[in-house]
Formats: sequence, C-alpha cells, structure tokens
Amino acid sequence: MFAMRTWGGVDIIARRAVAGLTAVVLSACATGLLVACSEPADDGVDHLDVGIVPVIDVAPLYLGIDRGFFAAQRLKLTPKPSQAGATVTAAVVAGDEQIGFSNNTSLLIAASKGVPLRIVAAGNQAAGGDYAAIFARDDSGITAPSDLAGKRIAVNNLGNVGPLTVNAGLEASGVDISGVQFVEIPFPQMGAALTQRRIDAAWAVEPFASAIKQGGGVHVVMRPYPLIAAHFPVASYFTGTAYAKSDPDVVRRFRTAMNRSLTYAQNHPAEVRRILPSYIDLPPEVAAHVVLPEWSPDVGAPLLRRTADLARRYGYLTTEPDVARLTGG
Repeated sequence: MFAMRTWGGVDIIARRAVAGLTAVVLSACATGLLVACSEPADDGVDHLDVGIVPVIDVAPLYLGIDRGFFAAQRLKLTPKPSQAGATVTAAVVAGDEQIGFSNNTSLLIAASKGVPLRIVAAGNQAAGGDYAAIFARDDSGITAPSDLAGKRIAVNNLGNVGPLTVNAGLEASGVDISGVQFVEIPFPQMGAALTQRRIDAAWAVEPFASAIKQGGGVHVVMRPYPLIAAHFPVASYFTGTAYAKSDPDVVRRFRTAMNRSLTYAQNHPAEVRRILPSYIDLPPEVAAHVVLPEWSPDVGAPLLRRTADLARRYGYLTTEPDVARLTGG
C-alpha cells in the first residue's frame, strides 16, 4: 500500500457539500465577491491560481507547466491542492482561485443549484482498462455484474460520480439496482473494508485501484465506464462565470495551453508516469504500472448531457442543468 497526499478521490462534491457550497455562493453574490482577477505582472504574464485535487487526472496540468506550454501563453500557474472538491469549487466561485478542476457530475449538480460556473477545458476521459473498476474478494462468490444485485458496494462519496457510474454500469448489464446499498468509505480504506468483509465490493479509481490489487485476494468484477459510453468524460477544468466574462482572453489562453497539455499527455504516457511522483506520494515503481485515463481536448458535451440525465434518474439532482450554458455553448 502506498500513501497519497489526498484521500478524497477525483474531485468529489457530496450532496451535503454542494448544499453548503450553494450557501457560500449566495453569500458571495450578496457581497459582490464573485469577480476573480488574475494578477498580470510587469512582464505581461498573468498569474493564475488553479484549484486541484492531486490525483492522476491532473497530470497534464503539471506536464504543461513543466514543458512550458502555459508560459508560451504568458501564463504562470500555481496549483492549489485541496483534499475536497467542494473546497476547490467554493474558492473558484468566491474569486480566491481563477481555475478549478472537478468531476463533471459535481459540476452538473452545482450548476443545477445555480452555482455560476463555466467549463473552460476538458479534464480527462475514462480509459477502457482498470482506471476505474469494481472489486470483490476472491472468496466472495461475486464473479459477474449480476452477482452485485442487492450487495453492499463501497464508493468514496454518496450521491455523486461513483454511485452514478456503478448504477449506470449495472443497468447496462441488465442488473436490478433497486437493492444495491452504497457505503461511503474513503478510497485508501476500501481494501481493508473488503478484507474485513464490511462490504461486498468496492468501486475505486487509480491509483487506489492498483493499491487494492496490490493487496491481493481480489478480482475485478466489472468496469462501469466503458459500459456507459466510450471515452466517458470524467472531469473538466472550470472557472466562475464572472471571471469568464471579465477575463475572456486569459481563459482563452488557458484553454489553448491546456488543450496542448492534454494532447501531449495522451501521446507521452512515459512523461505522465515521470511527473506523477512530483505531486502525488506515489512510488515510481507504482507510477510505472497504474492504468492511466485518456486525455483529449474534447469536452464531450453530448456525454455531459447523458451524465446529467443519469444524475437526474438516480436522484442526485432535481433540476436539469443548462449544459450548453455550462460549456459556453
């Protein structure tokens, strides 16, 4: 098992956190604090604070900084690691950070609650491999998706991307999800929870998936993302609507550099593995074998609408978010 600087996973906002975030945003709106400003230096370089959760998904951002892609766009980025996606989103909409990184389910839930956000660049897409998988013990008798009906499945947060993808993957496999019980357990504790039989299965993403496999005695039951859609868009970079309107040129230059970084990361996996230990407590020997997600500049708006439909189907939001507005379309 290896240590991570964050135990939160891929930038998750639980429903209770979104409620708190909405209150923060309403307060900020009332006091006029929603206009964030980058800090141009005398040399014409704009300084951006970028809120992230330090996971594999944000490797292109660090690669882009390392390779000078952002510098070429007269941008100086300072990543601001956080252990909670809600903290990142609150910081962005309050103007403390200009750009943030979040999973798309969280962004859709926030947008449906009136949080003024705008997606400015793609984050990552799910790969066809073990980037995210559902694990069960070898002695559990669970060998196929149908065996997960009525079982206790661990996810790192309730009412968000984990249970959404598990439910969608199970339904795509013809499984009745009415009896499935989701148990909220942090990713690093899932392996022990499986061993102790506190849960029947666990949904985990890399690098936690590799940690669970490394512990032994488990196997992959299913990989939900490919069952929902190929190249499923997991996360995005976003800003506050006010900042997108006040500093459109900075946002455009960030998007240009980020798109270049995403393409570079997709085409240079060895470089991704090299950069990972620089911002995650991940041993190089583990970084050499983790399953990487996919990176593409395509935000995937049609699949974001599919995600919104799924979130509404499973009760994670009650108001349909305006996906076109969220993506700037």
